[in-house]
This record gives sequence, structure tokens and C-alpha cells, in this order.
Amino acid sequence: TTYIVTYLVSGDQIREPAFESVSSDLQDEQDDAAAHQQLWDYFAALIPLENRGSLAEFSVMTDGQDNVLAAVAQTYDDPNLWGLEVDIADTQDYYYLSYTLVHEFAHLLTLGSDQVPPSEAIFNNPDDNDIYLNEVAACPNFFPGEGCSNSDSYINQYYSRFWLSIYDEWNEINLEENDDLYYERLDDFYYKYQDEFLTDYAATHPAEDIAESFSFFVFSEMPAGDTVAEQKILFFYNYPELVSLRTNIL
Repeated sequence: TTYIVTYLVSGDQIREPAFESVSSDLQDEQDDAAAHQQLWDYFAALIPLENRGSLAEFSVMTDGQDNVLAAVAQTYDDPNLWGLEVDIADTQDYYYLSYTLVHEFAHLLTLGSDQVPPSEAIFNNPDDNDIYLNEVAACPNFFPGEGCSNSDSYINQYYSRFWLSIYDEWNEINLEENDDLYYERLDDFYYKYQDEFLTDYAATHPAEDIAESFSFFVFSEMPAGDTVAEQKILFFYNYPELVSLRTNIL
């Protein structure tokens, strides 16, 4: 991934661009401030201002076409604040862009500090496995990675309903260090529980599962709930604030 420029987010505005050193073949993309603004304006139009208060940075990057379109992550300075990055090479398809931006917003919605208070110990020592395991052991709820989720958080409730019976099996696969074997076992896991997942990507992590399900909740009709996968969409209808948010996004 090559980062092209990072802006600070201030409400509906982006400002103070920090330009990275890029190769000559990316200079046009770096100079195209209008394209950066258009991407940000589209995201800001999709997601209401009151639902993205934790978003502090917006980055334009690229890893070439048809790889990672967008991602979110905690900022380097504050675990309570997040950054959004979008690949400028993959933004032509607005259907795919819209779905992906809502998916990434779902991470902000379900992993933000009001839902998952961040662990300062993990944030300050990201490579210390002992600290990570100690934090996990001390957490009575689902631990998505950034911290211990609140009991009533969306992701803990989702985990308790849909992942308790399969988490240990998934986690054993997740700890596999051989990449080829990991993907082979993950594929087997997905096909074993295929009627429980809306996409194959949803099987990679509970946090990805809830983000995929939220995107389907926003963009698809209300299902009957005949499968576990459909019940995951119906999960969000239990929260009036999310039903209202869905209406606003649409």
C-alpha cells in the first residue's frame, strides 16, 4: 500500500493535507485534490455527521487495482480516534464503493470507544503478545482486538448470539501460522457453516461478519430469517437507532 495524502477531518470538512513521498506515476493522483474532495464528500453524504464523530483522518492511498478498496484503523496518536483510507484506483464503481464504505463505517459503529473501550496497554504495546493475552483473559465479553467490548455493545450481543458455538473452532484456524494451510482451513470452515454467513469474507473474523451483515442490512430488503445468515440481517432491526440510520443512509 502506498499512502498518497492524509487529511485531518473536521466535521464535514477535510483540511491540512499531509503529502507523502510518491513515485512519479502517482503524482497526478496526489495532485488531484478535486478527486480527494469528491471521495470525502461522497462518504460524508452517505454517513450522517453525528455517526462519525470518532473519525479524525482521511487518507487517499493505493495498492493497485482490485485489491483493498478501503479500510479503517485507530490513529497512531489516540486509540479513541480512527482513520479512513480509500484506494483512489478502485473508486470508479459506485455500487461497490458504496457497499465498501458502509462496511468500513460499520467497523466505526461497532468498534468505536463507546462500544469497545480501547485497551491503552495494547495500543501502546502492539507487538507484546503477553499483554494482549492478559487483556483477553481479563475480559468477560467478546474481545475483538482493540479492547474488551461492553456487555450491551452491538458486537458483544452479535457474538453471543451467532458465534459462541463456533468461535473456538474458528480461533484454532485463526492461529494457524502457515498461510496456505490457514486459507485452506478457513475455506473449509466457511463451507461447513455456509448458511450462517452472507459472504465468504464474513467468516474471516466476527468483526468482519458484523460489518458484512450491517451492509446487507442497509442495502437489502428485510429477509424472512429462514437461515442464520438472514437472522444476522434481522439482528439490526432490534435497534431503532440503526433502523433510523439505515433510512438516512439510503
